[in-house]
Amino acid sequence: MLLKEAFKFMWYDKAKAFGILFGMILSVFLVGQQVMICLALLGSTVSLATFNEEYIWVVSDKSKQVIDLPLIDMRVARELMTVRGVKTAEPLVFAGGSVKFPDGSKVPVTMIGTQAPDFAGGPWRVKQGNPLDLLQDGAVFLDSMNPEFGEKIKVGDQVEFNGNRVRVAGLTAMTEGLGVSYGFTTVQRARQLSGTPTTRASAVLVTWQEPYTAGQVVENINQEIPGVTARTGKDYADESLRYFATSSGIVASFGLLVVFAVITGFAIVGLTLYSAVSDRLRDYGTLKAIGGTNKTIRKLILSQALIYAVLGFSIAYGLLIVFINATKGSLDLQLTPTLSLVLVGVTVLIAILGSLFGMRKIIKLEPAAVFRG
Repeated sequence: MLLKEAFKFMWYDKAKAFGILFGMILSVFLVGQQVMICLALLGSTVSLATFNEEYIWVVSDKSKQVIDLPLIDMRVARELMTVRGVKTAEPLVFAGGSVKFPDGSKVPVTMIGTQAPDFAGGPWRVKQGNPLDLLQDGAVFLDSMNPEFGEKIKVGDQVEFNGNRVRVAGLTAMTEGLGVSYGFTTVQRARQLSGTPTTRASAVLVTWQEPYTAGQVVENINQEIPGVTARTGKDYADESLRYFATSSGIVASFGLLVVFAVITGFAIVGLTLYSAVSDRLRDYGTLKAIGGTNKTIRKLILSQALIYAVLGFSIAYGLLIVFINATKGSLDLQLTPTLSLVLVGVTVLIAILGSLFGMRKIIKLEPAAVFRG
């Protein structure tokens, strides 16, 4: 019954009703959009570690995050095989450069070199081809979803990387780092393409044997081999994520946009709802005059706000799904259950805080005042 009356009050002034609904939709959509983009950007910066969490990462002790990989001596890989619990130790080469296409255009690409047959470190998200195809002469894998060259390449194409001719042997989908996509090849070819000495590698990825745990092997490596640091893949990904979140300014920038989105929604909903209540003072006064308590009035206004919240959240959520599908080729956006719960909380917060404006005015209203000339 209360919801029915609340809907009648809302429908009395359709323009204000749509204004409140628009404010709710705008705020929730912007919050969801900015948080998803922020998480996607942060996720891309640590994707090399995220997609290789099953390994122990052994890197230079100067490394602060996963794309900061000072070269280490290959003797480390051989020493690792003497550490208790180590099963395999595979080198990885991280090489920056650019791909040049037949039309003369150049696009930055970071080439990741891994070792057959396990190819620890990549490629991942293989769309076409087999990692073993990288053993062919001049073979590389490139990202087919890169907006700068995705439509230009197909398996078998000849391109240049750092002035060296290579052949596209396979395609990946959305394998990107910080502002550049990843390409993949063998360790030996990555060294040739980047001028990295054969005695150096960017990292060594380790697997372990039972009954040892990953934590025990990490501890053994850190105790026995100087000049390097071992971390589990999960710890390295988390550590890298914290580094980018606190030092890159990404979180601060998007966080500020989220705060402004919430404030905007709160202002639109609160002020418009206050105006709608002011326009119906006589009706609320009459309700109080015939015995309606302040508690009843509060419930009526709050019911209106929650109706707006349900409608606004539903529409905004649908728009977010449309936005995810529309940007699927360029951004890896995810509307996770946690984010969905956060958006529900934001919606309810805006609705409740916005309704306080109208409640404050009505509670102070004397019923007899609305009947005075």
